[in-house]
Amino acid sequence: MEALKLEQVVKQYGDKTAVNGINLKVEQGEIYGLLGANGAGKTTTMRMVLGLIYPDEGKILYNGKEFSNELQHLMGYLPEERGLYPKVKVSDQIIYLARLRGMAAGDADKSLRYWLDRFEVPEYYNKKIEELSKGNQQKMGFIAAVVHKPKILVLDEAFSGLDPVNVELLKDTVKELRDQGTSILFSTHRMEHVEELCRHITILDRSNTVVQGDIREIKKSYPREE
Repeated sequence: MEALKLEQVVKQYGDKTAVNGINLKVEQGEIYGLLGANGAGKTTTMRMVLGLIYPDEGKILYNGKEFSNELQHLMGYLPEERGLYPKVKVSDQIIYLARLRGMAAGDADKSLRYWLDRFEVPEYYNKKIEELSKGNQQKMGFIAAVVHKPKILVLDEAFSGLDPVNVELLKDTVKELRDQGTSILFSTHRMEHVEELCRHITILDRSNTVVQGDIREIKKSYPREE
């Protein structure tokens, strides 16, 4: 069964259609690519998946069930606009967010320390967000998204603004989470990241699905011009 399934999902704001009948399914342990220019409908789609806004038509299913508050514990989200408080310590903030997602304080602390070690920055535990470089603030945002061990992870432009070394580090981490069974909806406008990470993709253009399917098949049907 698919971890995440969207069936004919529509979202309108007044007379503007933000998402027009999108269908997609993300299997367990899959990174699924969602591509499109700004304003194509990617962020609206992700917000609906997260239960932050509701579709006007269609269905979103999580392991075959409709959205409920209990399901929030399954979800992790790294927004494009990074949202951690600059004047609060990394540990206070990330442990608090993990507890909001249903994790015990001790488990949250252990998970945070694991991730700080994984990113080779254990000393950030007591630092305030504003004391970190932009790239390291982004890594803390990533940790905040995964600290509670979500089963479904939504990543919006996860690598934007990172230097090449940190891009590779985060890519490796995303692949590791996939291999552990996490289902990941990965939004980007960088085709090379999608080619490396994703099996299936949907490309949106002005609220409509214009290309969808297995990325290898799609590449075959769009030969590169010599």
